[in-house]
Amino acid sequence: MTTQVQPDALPRDPLPAGGLDPADLLDAVEQAVVATDAQGRITFWNRHAERLYGWSAAEVLGRDVLDVTPGEFARGQAEEIMDRLRHGLRWSGEFPVRRRDGSTFPARVTDTPVMDESGALVGIVGVSVDVTEREELKDERDEALAETDAERLRLRSIFQHAPALIAVLRGPRHVVEFANPAYRRLAGGRELAGLPIREALPELEGQGLFELLDRVYAGGRPVTGTEKPVLFGPGGGGGLEEAVFDFVYQPLFDSAGTVDGVLVHAVEVTGQVRARRQAEAATAEAEAARRAAESANLAKSQFLANMSHEIRTPINAVIGYTDLLEMGLGGPVSEAQHAYLQRVRSSSRHLLGLVNEILDFAKIEAGQVEVDSDPVPLLPAVRSALSLVATQAAERGVRLEERVECLPGAAFCGDEDRVRQILANLLSNAVKFTEPGGEVVVTCGLEAHPVDAQARGEGPWVSVTVADSGIGIPAVKLGAIFDPFVQVESGYTRSSGGTGLGLTISRRLSRLMGGDLTVSSEEGRGSRFCLYLPLSRAPGESATTAFRPRQVPGLADVGYLLARCADTLTHRVGDRLRDDPAIPAGAELDRAQLEDHTSTFLVDIGLSLVTLDEGGGEPELMQDGNDIQKVISERHGAQRSRLGWDDDALRREFGILREEVEALVHRETGSRDLDEGGTADVAAALDVALTLLRQAERISLRGMRMHRAGLAIAQPEVS
Repeated sequence: MTTQVQPDALPRDPLPAGGLDPADLLDAVEQAVVATDAQGRITFWNRHAERLYGWSAAEVLGRDVLDVTPGEFARGQAEEIMDRLRHGLRWSGEFPVRRRDGSTFPARVTDTPVMDESGALVGIVGVSVDVTEREELKDERDEALAETDAERLRLRSIFQHAPALIAVLRGPRHVVEFANPAYRRLAGGRELAGLPIREALPELEGQGLFELLDRVYAGGRPVTGTEKPVLFGPGGGGGLEEAVFDFVYQPLFDSAGTVDGVLVHAVEVTGQVRARRQAEAATAEAEAARRAAESANLAKSQFLANMSHEIRTPINAVIGYTDLLEMGLGGPVSEAQHAYLQRVRSSSRHLLGLVNEILDFAKIEAGQVEVDSDPVPLLPAVRSALSLVATQAAERGVRLEERVECLPGAAFCGDEDRVRQILANLLSNAVKFTEPGGEVVVTCGLEAHPVDAQARGEGPWVSVTVADSGIGIPAVKLGAIFDPFVQVESGYTRSSGGTGLGLTISRRLSRLMGGDLTVSSEEGRGSRFCLYLPLSRAPGESATTAFRPRQVPGLADVGYLLARCADTLTHRVGDRLRDDPAIPAGAELDRAQLEDHTSTFLVDIGLSLVTLDEGGGEPELMQDGNDIQKVISERHGAQRSRLGWDDDALRREFGILREEVEALVHRETGSRDLDEGGTADVAAALDVALTLLRQAERISLRGMRMHRAGLAIAQPEVS
């Protein structure tokens, strides 16, 4: 209720000359001031009251104040207030009041009685204040307090359920104020709250942890530790058990900025450390096994080379004496004997071919094969190889078609005899595994960027493709088709013979010439082999030096750096994958899923760079590493497909990997030189590493698409 006093009823002192009338003063007040007589009829209504209630003074003077400014109380309550005022008691309250337009606002109303000399009520002065803003602020404060309480409860719940160890220690004695359940579990369930840490966990004495707490409390700076071994004793007694932690001791400050406590946050990494140590031991064991295998492989190659020479001599003698017998130098030869001698010759020549393959393979393995790097006309070399298998194709009823007129005058840079050997092997295999009535087609072309090939140099490359309509290669054998002694058909019932070395030798010879040999196939629908050779830029000019890939000083430095920092890089990539908005599934995966294959892949790339640098740039020395990278990349793409990733997410992952590799190299090398070549060598070596990563990305995308299509990823066959 807002009641007013009659200004004329107020005792007035004489005004000083030039002074203001009290009514004028009340009119200037920034609060609604209303005066009434003893019956509640309005006698004064200042300008702020006009603005607040919406009534002008002329409209309300003489009217009952309850008709003009009704509040949320009944007439009976108003009479109780009036009775209080008649007894000279002030009344104050806060309640909604209605304006002229019907809207309401929260108001703080104070009614003050004005009494005459006899103590009778002559008027009332009411002051009303709009408290809407204060109510809004109160609501905001209450909401903020509620949010703070909810956040406090949420943080407490996080601390309670966090797998990490969390404790709050107060004062210079580090009294335990709070320790979450994980911390208490590691302490054997002991009650820690209220105890100095030295009393709560006495077994930590002498392990350096208490001294670190003292340092943080005294210096006000955090201390971090990684893989710190800590001995805990359950219940304070019994044998001590070791656990390994990454931890942070964070100082806590009071309102004056003084350190008054330490927050302990520790994550147990015992399992990871043990697993890494086991992996390191396994890696060392595998490295020892690899060296032993290389030594055994070298001994095998030397043995094969020696034995091949020893076997080839008597075979040539058998062929020579067979020819002498057929010529009749040993006496007349009957028709039946001629047939037998032809079979002896045929078998001897077949055996000699097998021995020659083994000898070639052994010499390649031992690094004893050299190839020419001369400009060679393409079409004569291809047609020469076609002529070698024309009879075989005709006898089997397989149509042999050449489509090689598209590159007249083109020449490749390589060894003509070796290229003829490669093409003859590819064509012979194609005819052998194509049913009568099928076809083998040879085409030529130019490629700026060969797909899935490891051709060296800047290109472009000549390509010679041999495609057949034969039985094809099963997916499980496709990845191992270039491995030594691998046969498309296996077992005692296979229809075709051979050592299983033809494709191995062909690929290694092609890489020795700076090219490559690739395959694509689908079981039951034929195979497609593609030979890439460097294009001769100046046909007719002789090149006497053997092909070697461009040497890049600093490759070994970058390679060792990648291998050494593979785990760190892997963790950084995993952290970024978890937080990257372009990979929404990353946050739902555990670290093992996010980092699958990455560390192994980086180590192998690093070792490949070392091999390329320290191995003198021989392409054949890169084969094992490249094959491993291809297998890892394809399986990585399939694994990402199983996790529901799409192509864009996989591309983003490799983009992050390249960024981290580039940042690592720049961070670790800075402006220092590598070898004698200067910082430009760093950029060149880094470019080689990034090229390998881009190649791995393409192979991973192919593995992802093969998995989505339900095709099996080729597995290397181990014999």
